[in-house]
Amino acid sequence: MMAVSCVGSGPSVKRHVAIGVGAAALLLLVYVGIVSAAQGLDHALDQAASLWYWMLLLAAGLGAQVGLFSFIRQGLRERRAAEAANVAASGGVSAGSMVACCAHHLSDVLPILGLSGVAGFLASYQVFFLIVGILSNAIGITMMLETIQKAGLCPLVARLPWDITRIRKGVIASSAVVAVVALVITGGAQV
Repeated sequence: MMAVSCVGSGPSVKRHVAIGVGAAALLLLVYVGIVSAAQGLDHALDQAASLWYWMLLLAAGLGAQVGLFSFIRQGLRERRAAEAANVAASGGVSAGSMVACCAHHLSDVLPILGLSGVAGFLASYQVFFLIVGILSNAIGITMMLETIQKAGLCPLVARLPWDITRIRKGVIASSAVVAVVALVITGGAQV
């Protein structure tokens, strides 16, 4: 196995991976906590069982973003680079994906507030919201890889033969197409 020297490499890379895994686990715990509080642990486990593939993708994507964000932040601090604005912008995608993941759980609370129409809409488009969250993760990850490549934080990524800026644009365009197709296909389909 080839060792790659990256800013923040060595034992600290393990730290970034652990941070990402922790974020993914926290997202899953928050999901189970919200659903359990609203409808009980049995319902939360049933939902998790029926949505496991979506939740796993969403949690893994969020974990990857958080780990990359941590790596970039440390690397930029070490270099005193002025690219922190790019990292902050891509961090918003992580927050957006988490909101998209959990937005449909507002449907558990909204009827209590007298907003059952909004609750029905969110519940009907649960799969769509999960897909949008996963697509947001893909966009966020490519944005962070672009930052790593441009800032030269990891020679392995900097030497990639691909222009990650072009890849990011492709991911954004294809994500928009997939989101529209997902909206049409799911069309309010329940899991």
